[in-house]
Amino acid sequence: MMNKYVTIGIAGHVDHGKTSLVRTLTGIETDRLEEEKRRGLSIESGVAPFLSTGGLSIALVDVPGHTDFLKNTIRGLSCVDMAILVVAADDGVMPQTREHLEILDLFGAKTGFVALSKADMVDMETLELAELEIKEVVRGTVFQGKPVIPFSALDQRGLEDIRSAIEAEAAHLESKSLEEPFRLWIDQVSGVAGFGTVVTGTILSGTLSQDDSLVLLPTETETRVRSLETHHKLTEKVYAGQRVGINLHKVQLDQVSRGMLLAAPGLLDPSFLLNVDLKVLETARAPIRNRQRVKLYLGTSVTNTLVVLMEKESLQPGEQGLAQFRLMKAVAALPRDPFVICPLNLNTVIGGGNVLEIPREKFRVVKAQKTLPYLSALKSSDLPKCVQQFFDAHADQLLLPEELARTFGFSVAKTMALLKEKQGAGEVLFFRDKGFFSKKRYDQLKEELPGLLQDILSRDPM
Repeated sequence: MMNKYVTIGIAGHVDHGKTSLVRTLTGIETDRLEEEKRRGLSIESGVAPFLSTGGLSIALVDVPGHTDFLKNTIRGLSCVDMAILVVAADDGVMPQTREHLEILDLFGAKTGFVALSKADMVDMETLELAELEIKEVVRGTVFQGKPVIPFSALDQRGLEDIRSAIEAEAAHLESKSLEEPFRLWIDQVSGVAGFGTVVTGTILSGTLSQDDSLVLLPTETETRVRSLETHHKLTEKVYAGQRVGINLHKVQLDQVSRGMLLAAPGLLDPSFLLNVDLKVLETARAPIRNRQRVKLYLGTSVTNTLVVLMEKESLQPGEQGLAQFRLMKAVAALPRDPFVICPLNLNTVIGGGNVLEIPREKFRVVKAQKTLPYLSALKSSDLPKCVQQFFDAHADQLLLPEELARTFGFSVAKTMALLKEKQGAGEVLFFRDKGFFSKKRYDQLKEELPGLLQDILSRDPM
């Protein structure tokens, strides 16, 4: 096992040299479709391994820069850890430069730097002006204060500086969790003669070995791993952060598609409801209104959804608020999963945010007094506060630690440790094999019980 696995998005406007940069760094041509070669632009995201000298396993994801293929751009950037923003020196910052910056911010890319491409095509003064413009545009993003490296695919100036920057930035990233259950969003599906169905994606969490059991969501199709492959090499085990191809046992090609999720059994239940923290981009042309329908991108999945705002009738550009998504198609998500939204009829990003909860029921204004404080606690990622608010909102239910962990998006071990702490403090009670219950509510029920019994007996005396 290598020390760390990192996925790097190669983002930027169409024809700014993203594919040329990847080709120069790796020797691999990521534009493989006949139409891509004919038109001279990327349509699908392409992946190439980058040979690291520092004990890192790095995959470069070259995403389309043309607005017509925004869906594929969003899918390609949905699981990256960091990014290289490619800006052509002769063109400067363009519309998709800015949009890709917004997508990376919404999906939570941790770091990155800028490659100022086509440096051979301009004089030094133009190069300096382009650099100044870029530094102004990336202010307030993960690219602020990061290198802006002039680069030319023609004479390869700046190539070693870009290699060094990749190594340096990737080395600072935290490793993904190996303890959490396995999850992977599928971004490619293929049928291989003699092998069957192979799906590809980036591992979000956990590990996976040959013969491990898996479930395909949202269809809940059970399967197992026949074989594993990373960058065209067979392997017996893969780890969080890796790009991997998985040969699925007894799954037909028509049973699986891009946008589905592979997960460890028992981890997730598909849902048509998501409670979310929603942010409207400042660049959005109009507010998002209560009960507006939008297109939701979550991982590599895409579905239409109804937006139910919880606190006001509209969110203006630049505003943020709590909302419930009511989906046309079920998805399998966990709290803190990032998402992006677009209008139904336009190829442009208007907002995004993070999943807070997979709710059991539709949001009702009459329950807002309990729901909103609880969701605000989830938004803060304060686990003790989340647990307390959850018990207040679900006071009459016995709650299992596994269910609570799934609700909050924390590990079972961390959730169990907190529940035990609350049990020791006398705040919750534990009923063996049944779950935890609020001590405050238990005491209330004890006080109410004699009155309830007396009422029953008065209506139906023995």
